[in-house]
Amino acid sequence: MKKIPYGISDYKTIVEENYIYVDKTRYIEILEESGEPYVVFLRPRRFGKSLFTSVLEYYYDVRYKDEFDELFKDTYISKKSTNKKNSYYVLKFNFSGINTNTKESLLTGFTKNVIDGIKNFEIKYQIKTNYNVSGMPSEIFKEFLTEAKQKINGQIYVIIDEYDHFANELLSYQVDTFEETISRTGFVRKWYEVLKIGTENGLVQRIYMTGVSPITLDSMTSGFNIAKNKARHIKLNECLGFTEEEVEYILKETIGEDIDIKKEMPLLKRYYNGYLFNEDAKNRIFNSDMVLYYASEYQTLGNRPKVLIDPNISSDYNKISNLFTLKNRERNMTILQEIIEGNEQENVTITAEYSLAKEFTSEDFKSLLFYLGFLTIKDSIINMVNLQVPNYVIKEMYFDFFGKIIKEEADYDLDIGKLKNAIIKIAQKGEIKEYLEIVQTTLNKLSNRDFIKFDEKYVKVIMVTYLMMSKIYYVKSEDELGGGYVDIALLPRIGAKTKYNAIFEVKYIKKENYSEEALNKEIEEARGQIRKYTKSQELVDIEKEKNLKKWIVVFCKDEVVYLEELE
Repeated sequence: MKKIPYGISDYKTIVEENYIYVDKTRYIEILEESGEPYVVFLRPRRFGKSLFTSVLEYYYDVRYKDEFDELFKDTYISKKSTNKKNSYYVLKFNFSGINTNTKESLLTGFTKNVIDGIKNFEIKYQIKTNYNVSGMPSEIFKEFLTEAKQKINGQIYVIIDEYDHFANELLSYQVDTFEETISRTGFVRKWYEVLKIGTENGLVQRIYMTGVSPITLDSMTSGFNIAKNKARHIKLNECLGFTEEEVEYILKETIGEDIDIKKEMPLLKRYYNGYLFNEDAKNRIFNSDMVLYYASEYQTLGNRPKVLIDPNISSDYNKISNLFTLKNRERNMTILQEIIEGNEQENVTITAEYSLAKEFTSEDFKSLLFYLGFLTIKDSIINMVNLQVPNYVIKEMYFDFFGKIIKEEADYDLDIGKLKNAIIKIAQKGEIKEYLEIVQTTLNKLSNRDFIKFDEKYVKVIMVTYLMMSKIYYVKSEDELGGGYVDIALLPRIGAKTKYNAIFEVKYIKKENYSEEALNKEIEEARGQIRKYTKSQELVDIEKEKNLKKWIVVFCKDEVVYLEELE
């Protein structure tokens, strides 16, 4: 069995130490054939970007010419190599891990990463260049390129990994610092201006940059307007991440007969799949980190992991959640609520590049969510796209974030332990009272501020948010069951042993519309809907086990006015 390269992004290590490798080398040929020498390729966090930069490094680096056959045997590019293979001096920079707490630490970190890239270049090619280490990063880079031109016999391929990493962190909480560093006189912009000069004098012939969003790219265009953003190129849809066929290959080669791949695939799709980067592309893509995490855990445990969400994914994406406060917080929060209510973002023109110096529209914000991996393409209409949440992992992150928003808006310090205990009572005893009391308390806190906006959807969102936060059930909301759309379904979650599962039909009556007649009408409608849902194949097996709870919950303003359990 092959080893699983979870967290490993050095291609040579993967080849030499018998790790599984999904061959992506055909995209080297595709990138060359595109005729674009300066490329920016964007993908969400933990999507295999760094490994692909490593593949490019070993393919193009003149230093590894004698190792080509060994490094690329059995790959697509070994039989279809281009005339540019092993023909460049590769200069590589990585701009992750920079301390963004202050302007000074940002400058220090950026400068250090520039010097690290230069030093690695000098060591690799055994040359020595003179530059002022205490100078600004653009000055250091300019001095280096001037000397390197005299000391190497060839041209340079510049690879920049995580070009926007520090910028995305700044956007989360220091927009002013971000704008200052990439402004016309900012040190980041100046550095890229030097890189552009390197292309003009013939020393730098190719550039490949990876990142997550094009915000920084646009902000630098006046100084660096030569790179082409290929994030939405149809031929590169499958360049990073894995197709279903590639996931099957990974599981077969690393776990083998110990796993029923056909049985596991629906689960993997639900949690890790769904990404589409071009509306006309054929295959939806799995997040590579999520798949490798799953395979690694399965290989170690000999069984399906109980926790399906990689903690490293959660921590990475949580950092980005602060971007919901970017520019127009109120508008962004409205979009957030639309998303967690299950609504698609329709008729969106995805912005290729945008600048915070200009108006940052709702379409820009939705596009940003697309680039970050919080939304993906569902389908297209005319020359626009409809966006949706890609998978359950991202859906759960949305609800975790919305839980924090509820806490802020309601000024209510929710006791997570108490919430979990309430949902444990649903799971073990089939009792719902404590959970509804917590929901009522939240609604009461919120209603004191602005209950006019309350409606059925808003109440359901709060209910679902708390259920998702507990991590006890696989929670479905507004999903099709039995020809209708169930309000809330609590279904078995991997790794959680629950005695009872449940479905809710939630109704809401405005205070001014409340009457016995109105209440009875809502109750009868809810009963009919639940009877229809329980005929769905997904719930039939649970019904057979006699462990499906069916509840009707009717709210008026901020309280439960009717609760019924159906047999």
